[in-house]
Amino acid sequence: MTESVKRCRESIQDIHLFRNISDAELDKMFACSKTSERTFCDESYIFRQGETPKNLFLILEGCVMLAKDFASGKRDVLFLVEAGDVFGEMFLFADAKKYWYDAIAQGSVRLLEIPWDFFYCFCSNACDHHRLITKNMLEIQSEKNFSMTRKLHLLSGTTLKERIALWLLEQAAQGDIVHLTMNREALADYLGTTRPSLSRELMKMQQEGLITVEKNVIKLSDSRALEELY
Repeated sequence: MTESVKRCRESIQDIHLFRNISDAELDKMFACSKTSERTFCDESYIFRQGETPKNLFLILEGCVMLAKDFASGKRDVLFLVEAGDVFGEMFLFADAKKYWYDAIAQGSVRLLEIPWDFFYCFCSNACDHHRLITKNMLEIQSEKNFSMTRKLHLLSGTTLKERIALWLLEQAAQGDIVHLTMNREALADYLGTTRPSLSRELMKMQQEGLITVEKNVIKLSDSRALEELY
């Protein structure tokens, strides 16, 4: 195990991918898989559309945008993944030869790269960490499928106002405050609109007393009225 991976041990204790895997098994896994740690600066690409998939990625620090860019210049933001999340797993389990979206660092990012060969080549010792990490990966995949279903539900809103309302209610599931983890342009891409249209609609919703917007924080002033929009 490399020194850089040893130093990240404290960062991975509560990460789902490594759940119930002991420190000793983690040491074996990192050595067996040839896991490496990498860092990326803001707006740099972890991978680009068209490149050949080779690794599973796990974020230790920072945030990564998964987005599909089109020749027209339009960008469709698929997801934002944060510390503790994995990405690239759909290419691991699907028969895909190339990435069809970009992974772009949002701010400084530190992550682990786990080569795919590790997930496919079980060693002759039948190591316990192989069984556990496969189980954890299937659980993560199920959660990702649920997230994708939620986005499809979100985009089913017929108007931008409905999509904004549904997104805010989902983000504020545990309260009435939403902290924006993406800028307005990225949020507009995620909601399938333009930044000016998003800003105008947010301003209208604030004037109607539905929300209060302060920089990167949106407070839901009338959750019941938001629910009635869709």
